[in-house]
Amino acid sequence: MALKKNIFFKFNIDTVSIGTDLVEVDRFVGARSKKKFLENTFTLKELNDCNCKHNFYESLAARFAAKEAVKKSIKENIKLNEIEIINEKNGAPAVVFLNKKIKKKYKSLISITHTKRLAQAICLTFITV
Repeated sequence: MALKKNIFFKFNIDTVSIGTDLVEVDRFVGARSKKKFLENTFTLKELNDCNCKHNFYESLAARFAAKEAVKKSIKENIKLNEIEIINEKNGAPAVVFLNKKIKKKYKSLISITHTKRLAQAICLTFITV
């Protein structure tokens, strides 16, 4: 018998999905010179945010992992640069969908971590319509 409701959170289990991604930071070394990759993957705000950090490549890799985790959790075609990973005032990462159709349909929560070698993200997405 399939579980239809989660009694702790009071939502239909069919309306939630999860995505995760793990990337090697070394893949992003030299990314500053790959303009097309950067344009197709990141928003200008994300690039500016990463440029302000002393660990640019780690930050870039972490945002890439976050975008991939989000993409896996929504199971619809969306370009990576239509997913924006921002930081809330308290520093917590957040997902902003720039695609209006996706923004209306989904709400995602994201957690990101990285070391000097690896970046990982996990995303929990709820269907809201």
